[in-house]
This record gives sequence, structure tokens and C-alpha cells, in this order.
Amino acid sequence: LPGAGGSELHRLVKDELGQLNAQNVEIHGQARVFFSSELNRTSLEELQALSAPEKVYAVVWRTETSKISPILEGLEREKAEEALATLVAQQSRWENALKTWRLMLAVARGEEELSEEASTSSPSKPSPSTFRVSGKRSGKKLAHLSSNGIAEICGEAIANHHGWEVALRDFDLEVLVHANDEVLLVALPIFERQSSKQQNFSLPGLAQPVAWAMAKTCAIEANDLVVDPMCGSGIILLEAVQCWPNAKYLGLDIDRKQLERSSENLSQLSENLQDIVGLAQANVTALPLCEASVDALVTDLPFGKQFGSVEENEVLYPLAVGEFRRVLKSTGRLVLLTNAENSPRLRAALTISPGGFQIKCVRRLALGFMEAYIFFAVLAPPADQKEGGDGEGKATATPTAT
Repeated sequence: LPGAGGSELHRLVKDELGQLNAQNVEIHGQARVFFSSELNRTSLEELQALSAPEKVYAVVWRTETSKISPILEGLEREKAEEALATLVAQQSRWENALKTWRLMLAVARGEEELSEEASTSSPSKPSPSTFRVSGKRSGKKLAHLSSNGIAEICGEAIANHHGWEVALRDFDLEVLVHANDEVLLVALPIFERQSSKQQNFSLPGLAQPVAWAMAKTCAIEANDLVVDPMCGSGIILLEAVQCWPNAKYLGLDIDRKQLERSSENLSQLSENLQDIVGLAQANVTALPLCEASVDALVTDLPFGKQFGSVEENEVLYPLAVGEFRRVLKSTGRLVLLTNAENSPRLRAALTISPGGFQIKCVRRLALGFMEAYIFFAVLAPPADQKEGGDGEGKATATPTAT
């Protein structure tokens, strides 16, 4: 189960998995979270309803590359690929993974009960009947193997062992065989959150897992007013309203074309959700909102790449943060996204004295090949409270997740 955005955002994935009573949750590298869970229709429906994961796979085989590399590295390429393919095809957990795939297929189709073909597989009536293997190899270990060779030879071995037919197009099942210096993974994709969650959005924006993570960080409660003052395509608010529909949402943007994008995306949601999201044209440095009227403010600030410039951010960030400070309630929450180049500017703008923000957490994540940061802050307490005797409001080191 890949979790986007780096190691700290994996914590948010684990929070959701905890709701499923998932066991053996394990983070592997920057992009995968492995877990085990009871297999039934209810658990898979709940898994499908999660917001954080991008993709979910049923694992056939996972092993450390170091355990198989001594066997394969002494063989010529074709012999090594054949040996690997035999190991892949004969793994004992194929049927468990296929059972998960079949059940998830039935859930996606809305079937009340599994058909005989979906619940069992036999030589006379195989399920699936067609498949494709996607092979990928990277790193120094097993360097004499090729990605195409792994896909081709594993495809032949799986076809012979299971009685399925290879089909590069219009296949029933995809099998991933990925190997790097750390792990060999054989897995079956069972659903992809990006397509299932955002496929109805006509105009894309911020990646769904990041948008959801930012909304999650806001700790949205019933009847909260949540504002995105630079909403663009509206993805953050649209993710939030689907997960926390008991709040009220307002998207603002100075660019009318961006508001048209948000409006088109919003139209893809149900009427009930559309009714609790408002859109309006406004300048982030002069928000048309009363003082202390907003419970949570969340936005993806301009990096100075696609919109504006880094030099303009020197002026924009302090002015915008000043408006955020004005409109937020004393108990309000602020969640902001920027890239590594602009993070010192944002930190300086947030902590300006007097009356600045208290940065509670900074989360590092990857946006493609760019390093970015999510800042979570609250209004700093008044000076007289900082000097109180119970220790509340005293300056503390800012925790930074890496």
C-alpha cells in the first residue's frame, strides 16, 4: 500500500489503518506501507473507503533481495530470469492474494455475493483467464537481469503454472514483479485511490493524498468554517468535504479562471456536498472575512514556479499570514504547504512578533521530485499568558518531522 508524501505522511496512513484494526503495519522505504488484515467483504469495503492510500495491492511474495541474489547472480541472464520466474510462479500465497483480488472485484461491482467463479478457481474455469506481468528492476543487485526479461519470462512461467493466458491489452489481472537492492515484491493491484477518488474531477490539482493529509491536519470538527484562500482547482476543499461533511467550506481565489476550475470540479460531487462549499473571488492579502471568524485555514501557497515568483513571495507571504492571523479564531488552526526554497520565508512570516503564530509541527514530503513542507500552526498566546506559572504558552522547540 503506497503512501505518498514521505515518511511523516505515512503516519496519517497508519492512523486510517488503525480504524481497520490492521495488524503488522510496517513502513518500507519512502513509498510503501505493508499490513495484514482480516479478509471479508466489510473489511475490504472499509479499505476501499480510506482517503490516504494512493494504491492498494494484495501481496503474493515479499522477500529481501539479499536472500535470492546469491542464487541468481551466479547464473547467466536468461537462466537467472528463468530461475526467478519459477520462484515467482510457485509461491504458496498466490491463492490468498487471488482471493483478495476476487473479493475486491466483487465489491467494486456491487455484487451482494461472490459468484462461484469469483470465489474459487479451477483448471476448467480459471479466474482470472487473462493477465499481464509488469516487471521492474533497479539498483546494483541483480543488475544482469532486465525489466523486460523479468516481465516476459515471469509471464510464461505464471501462464504455465496457473493455466492463464498472457494478454498485453484487455487483461483481467495485472501482476507486478518489482526488484531493487532491498526487496523483491510480487503483488496484484486491487484498487487505485487516485483514479477512484479523483476520476470525476475534470481539472486536476494538488495530489489527493497530500490534499487529504492537509485537511486531516486541520482536525476539522462539526460546524467548523474551513477556508482555502488560494483554492485553485479546489482539490483540498473537495477532499475535505467528502471526508468531513459536517463542516462548512469556503474557497477563495483572486483568479476567476481558477474559481471556474473549482466550480467545475465541485459540480462532480453530490448536491448535498455542493451546498456546503462556497466559492468567491478575493485577494489573499485582503480577505472579505470578519476578524476571528474562521476555525481552520488551509492552502497550497504559490512556490513562485507556476504562479508568481520567489521574489514576489518575499512580500506575499508576510501579507497573507497577516490576514490569516486576523481572520482566524483564537482556537483556529492554520495548515500551509510550500516548497523547501520558500520554507524559511514562511517560517519567518509565521513567527514575526508580536502576535505571531506558534508552529506546532513541520512535515516534510516529496511532491514529485520537489521537496516540500506542510506547516501546522496556531495563534501564539498573548504575552501575559506566556509568563504564567503553569507553563502553558512557553516557548518550546518546534518538532520537525523528517
